[in-house]
Amino acid sequence: MSPPHYNRDRRRRREAQDRRPAPHRVPRNTGIEPSSPTRVGVASVRRAWGTEGAIAVSQFSEDEDRFSPGEIVYIHGGRRARVIESHRAGSATVLKLDVLRNTRDAEALRGTIIEMEGEDLPDAPEGAYYHYEIVGTKVRTTEGEDLGEVQEIIVTGANDVYVVGKPGASDSGSQILIPAIEDVVLEVDINNGVVTVNLPEGLR
Repeated sequence: MSPPHYNRDRRRRREAQDRRPAPHRVPRNTGIEPSSPTRVGVASVRRAWGTEGAIAVSQFSEDEDRFSPGEIVYIHGGRRARVIESHRAGSATVLKLDVLRNTRDAEALRGTIIEMEGEDLPDAPEGAYYHYEIVGTKVRTTEGEDLGEVQEIIVTGANDVYVVGKPGASDSGSQILIPAIEDVVLEVDINNGVVTVNLPEGLR
């Protein structure tokens, strides 16, 4: 989940979503395309856990209720599964899914992405946004210069970094790396799909 910022009128956002289909964007920082345009990667599978088909996963956010019993997730290219049990184990979350019967089933998922429908995700905390909400937004400077769009998000630990480039361009030399910190990313307007930045010297 990406920290800043400052488009705080979430009620207006929800009302706007009620009037039109919500845009679902891929969290490209996972490096894997979703099994459906409406789905979002929420965790990666580390390994099998125990002998009864449980898996240890790394979540892409700190939402403790993401994998509550009964939640529907999608595994291995879109296979539907229901969460039976979940608990924390150190830095991992351990899941028992109804379609995984044994260690072999669980181990086959190692390194894959667990998805959920984007509409099933809870609202992000006030002032924060999911990565899929940021990826694909247009980026403009305070002077109105169009820098391109957020192509992916790099998670560094200290803060996220937005990789910004022109649509369709794949040349890394034309990309701009923008740190998602308060002095640089001034506003995130999800309704209009625009991020406004104060671009310091040296970032181009």
